[in-house]
Amino acid sequence: MKNRGTIASLAKRRVARLRQSANRSVEYSRRHMPLLGWCGVVSLLGYYFVWGYIYPDDYESFVVRALGALLCVPAILVDELERRYQGWLVMYWMCGVTFVLPFVFGYLLAMNALTADNLGASNVIWPLQNIVALFIFILLINDGLLATLLWSAANALVIGIVLFIVPEPNFDEFARVFLHPMPIYGFIIVVGSLAIRHRDMIEYEKLRTMAAVGSTIAHELRTPFLGIRALAEGIGKYLPTLMHSHELAIANGLGAESLRRSHMEGLKRSLERISGEIEYSNRMVDMLLVNSSESPVRAEEYSRFSAAGCIEEAIDRFAFTSDDEHELIHVDATEDFEIWAPRVVIIHVLFNLLKNSLYYIKKAGHGEIFIELKSTNGSNRIVFEDTGTGIAPEIIERIFERFFTTTEIGHGAGIGLSFCKLAMEGVGGSIRCESEVGRFTRFTLEFPGAPNGG
Repeated sequence: MKNRGTIASLAKRRVARLRQSANRSVEYSRRHMPLLGWCGVVSLLGYYFVWGYIYPDDYESFVVRALGALLCVPAILVDELERRYQGWLVMYWMCGVTFVLPFVFGYLLAMNALTADNLGASNVIWPLQNIVALFIFILLINDGLLATLLWSAANALVIGIVLFIVPEPNFDEFARVFLHPMPIYGFIIVVGSLAIRHRDMIEYEKLRTMAAVGSTIAHELRTPFLGIRALAEGIGKYLPTLMHSHELAIANGLGAESLRRSHMEGLKRSLERISGEIEYSNRMVDMLLVNSSESPVRAEEYSRFSAAGCIEEAIDRFAFTSDDEHELIHVDATEDFEIWAPRVVIIHVLFNLLKNSLYYIKKAGHGEIFIELKSTNGSNRIVFEDTGTGIAPEIIERIFERFFTTTEIGHGAGIGLSFCKLAMEGVGGSIRCESEVGRFTRFTLEFPGAPNGG
């Protein structure tokens, strides 16, 4: 039983890794999908005429190429389709890329080999095209294990189909050009995976550097912050006594200069402002540290809590720069639900959304924030919307990328929304964004149901 549980746990982790790799493949390729779709349509149909009419001695299939070109069309229309349909893109991308690259080119290579008249009769161009297709496939999939599984599945399907439909196959030529180069294909996958790993390492080092800088900032700033707060609290403690002594000095004609009551009230407000600024600075340091964390979600931090209570706490704790900002927020918590997640992580997700919305509302010169809880048919969502500047269509596909930012220098490092995505996926949920320039930006946080017994 223990071994069975270990195997199941290992399999679950592998599946989670493959799912994450598929999501990253879409994330990396998303902004290039329309161009990739056009390249696929033009090359698949264009080269059919090259090999079918200019060099007509080789085997060709218009049906297979047309199916591949048809699968490229949704990539061209991805912007429109993504607005209408949710959750289809990852599955489409995995199936589409696998069919267009390893299947189509593997099928054409296999058919040219099996239908060749004798050994060495097939054109060398087909193995070369298959190798190029494999290189492109690895670059688009972005993960060695996932690429290996999809490539193997595509080739297994190719072998099954071609051996079924070719009546008198040339097995010797098929083995020479299709089966014998398999170790080379495996080497290409390994090398391609290492190249992708190098890019991941660069991103990882950037994150480590940011975390190290954040830790240094926290260490260097928190000590003077605490000192300033202690001084402000000390002044605030003795200020009433000092003011009383000043009033007695004036009353007894000791030559003290009179202070207006407004000046004394100003001193009190200044101390409160100092405390508020220190609190704000500490919150910003906390946000930087949590956002730059490599793994913001840890299993031991999980708890069950009310979504409405979490939103209320986030708004109460957020360091607003003025009371007017607080008045911009409208919350509808009539459909409250329970969240099973690390509470502090979800609060920091809300912090990031609040910070971004307030920045773009200020930039637009108008706008409000609407937060609504929705719980229907087992779907639990926090809908966070602002009516600020909105996000341009060419930018919205990149907002969850780490280190991507459109804010002015000094206002953001491009880690806030990437943290939100990482955090939501870490708790088994998701985050998506819809926007229209000049009208609204809407983030939908979707949570899984809280497990029984929490």
